[in-house]
Amino acid sequence: MKKALGAIVFLLLLFAAMPEQAAAQSKKRVVQFSGFVATGDSLYGVAGVSVYVPGTTRGTQSNEFGFFSVPVVAGDSVMFSALGYKKQYLIIPKTYSSESYSVIMQMQEDPTELPTVDVFPWPTERDFREAVANVRLPDEGRAMAMRNLDPERLEELFKTTPMDGAANFRVSQQQLMQQQQNRVMYPTISPFAIPALLNAIFKGNGN
Repeated sequence: MKKALGAIVFLLLLFAAMPEQAAAQSKKRVVQFSGFVATGDSLYGVAGVSVYVPGTTRGTQSNEFGFFSVPVVAGDSVMFSALGYKKQYLIIPKTYSSESYSVIMQMQEDPTELPTVDVFPWPTERDFREAVANVRLPDEGRAMAMRNLDPERLEELFKTTPMDGAANFRVSQQQLMQQQQNRVMYPTISPFAIPALLNAIFKGNGN
């Protein structure tokens, strides 16, 4: 009999506590958390930043312009994370009474530099040098290489190879400048040629 009374009392106390728990749950205020994610001190938006409350299903991502909006609960610790940036945290105050909360979150860059990797088909540099030194070109390839290195052949290629656009423009500018100089310049006469010129003039006048 006593056990039955004890069980009834326990159930009554449990049912009496349930409204209190429900009231406590109802006291958690839902806040519409929104804002803008920027890079450092600039106003350039960062797209694809994860904005979420760890351990819950509340979260979203910033759009292509850096804006976001997500419902959270007062007291939540919101995390901002993105590849190439340091993680940032923001806590919504438990006593926050408004229905909306807006921020401008400035993400700090966190570049990760990977060590340089040298891809080498030989175990050591010495093996590579020995392999290059031991390369044997076929007779046809050797003859072709020697022909390409022939000075006369190189000079012929230099003369017959057409100029590119930059070289053509440079030559045309040089020719234009030369023409302008020829228009304003007087022909120069060597001082040694003056006596012969005077003699020719006098002889012409004497005749």
